[in-house]
Amino acid sequence: MDRKYVAITLVVIIIVASAAGYLAYNGIFSSKTTLRVFIASSLDYVVANMTQAFDKANNCNIVVNSASSSTLYTQIIEGSPCDVFMSANFKWDNQLNSSSNLYGNSYTNFTTNSLIVVLPKSNLDNITSLLDLIHPGVKIVIAEESVPAGEYTNDTLFTIDATWGNASNPLYQGPQWQDYSTKFLANVVSYEDSDESVVGQVSLGLGTADAGVVFVSDSTYGAMTGSQLQYIQIPSAINTQGTYGIAVIKGTSNADLATKFMNYWTSRIGQNLLKTFGFGT
Repeated sequence: MDRKYVAITLVVIIIVASAAGYLAYNGIFSSKTTLRVFIASSLDYVVANMTQAFDKANNCNIVVNSASSSTLYTQIIEGSPCDVFMSANFKWDNQLNSSSNLYGNSYTNFTTNSLIVVLPKSNLDNITSLLDLIHPGVKIVIAEESVPAGEYTNDTLFTIDATWGNASNPLYQGPQWQDYSTKFLANVVSYEDSDESVVGQVSLGLGTADAGVVFVSDSTYGAMTGSQLQYIQIPSAINTQGTYGIAVIKGTSNADLATKFMNYWTSRIGQNLLKTFGFGT
């Protein structure tokens, strides 16, 4: 066959495949209702655990779009089709409501999460405490500040400076904690676009990351899957607890189903599932 016709054939195949993907995404090729759910990446595993059963019970097809909450917020504002938004920071739901982008002006908190330090299996620097993280030469990876895990990390650093490192504060722990955030950030070698990316960098164990800060739910999932990573707890006195929000997006064509999906996460079954995966209830 002439090369020109082969090339034309390939182009046609690509166009048809792309169109099929688009139509499938929008539920046109399926008798089932498509529910487009935008979720913060830290929710990937817990949401994946319930979608098959929810699909079967409601004769629907859940299509998940996972990314950082800030990225998903931008996509919604710019008009990406979405039925339900699950964010790792309640402020994004509040902002969507303020700009009249929520169905019925309704949104709710449905879970919480806090932070933990993750270490590679080798832990060559023998890091055993938060103070070890500010030793010169330690390579730390955290999420970008625009990402909830990154924002909460910065909030925790601020809390350490204002309490444990502040001689005038009743919680002062000694001079070793003074200017903690400055010393910590000086050791940051990479800012990732999600907490999962932080876990991935540390998991590589190639010496490029000695430690990272992620969500407690990441450590719970790691334990569930047999991960050999190590962890250091961050005391509640200085830890930042993030509040997750869920809402139905204005313009959804499946308001009843979207509301049912949202209500699942505030139900006893949904709350128990979240607890199993390390989230707060």
